[in-house]
Amino acid sequence: MPLPWSTLVKAIPWSDVIAKAPDIAQGARKLWQQVSTRDTAHSAGTPVPGDASAPDARLTALAAQVAEMSTRQQESAELLSALATQNAELVAAVAALRQRNRLLAAATGVATAIALAALALSIGSS
Repeated sequence: MPLPWSTLVKAIPWSDVIAKAPDIAQGARKLWQQVSTRDTAHSAGTPVPGDASAPDARLTALAAQVAEMSTRQQESAELLSALATQNAELVAAVAALRQRNRLLAAATGVATAIALAALALSIGSS
């Protein structure tokens, strides 16, 4: 049986999400800025085909692109690692909340049984 959305939303440790939001937003902002600057630099940095030094310029441009891609890959890996860590924490919190819910259900069942027994005793003694 699927859980209702309200239960899922309540299960999220919002304090942890809010605490890590600036780091994730900063990583996303850096990634967006790099992608936007790469697009403008890539279109402006294309060498002219008739230029005699075009192979050297192209080699230099390609080396710069490889270095930039390596840096981006590292930053993306760090961002994914942070997201994976946060996801693992969310899963652990949901598991803990499930356990608490089971405990609460058992305690409620025991309390209901005691209350019904007390009610039956009070009705029987009257």
